[in-house]
Amino acid sequence: MGPDVKAAYSTALRMLTRREHCEAEVRQKLEARGFDEIAAESAIEELKNYGYLSDARFAEAFLRYRTKRGEALWMAAAKARQKGVDESALQQAVEEAEAGFNALDACRELLQSRDPGRLRRDDERVWQRHARFLRNKGYDAGTILRVLNEADTELDEEEE
Repeated sequence: MGPDVKAAYSTALRMLTRREHCEAEVRQKLEARGFDEIAAESAIEELKNYGYLSDARFAEAFLRYRTKRGEALWMAAAKARQKGVDESALQQAVEEAEAGFNALDACRELLQSRDPGRLRRDDERVWQRHARFLRNKGYDAGTILRVLNEADTELDEEEE
């Protein structure tokens, strides 16, 4: 390993101690810091050989983090693609995540945390704001309407 490769390797290793990165991110950051393409590629290969760098692990962690924040799975996957994650690793992570992801439940939880006092029932503007918020998180209109209407139905039953 030459001095440039060692420096690139150390820099990349420091990046990976903070959080997982995909291969494309590490390459981009190394090149942005002035390392040539050969040194960056050599460092990335070393990191992959030692198991420190894995697109599969990054994809899994990224999807888990984004969906826990309330994002729909398809939107989290799209953002991972934008970061440059290997498509096969991402596809495998999506398939695993789909097994434990229920869009309806996730949407309900997100709405409950956003509106614990259920103010949306009394004010149309609040209801629309919640619908927009859920749409921006990647949920489809059917899921959003179902969750918002379920909550209203539950409130009607409680009042009776």
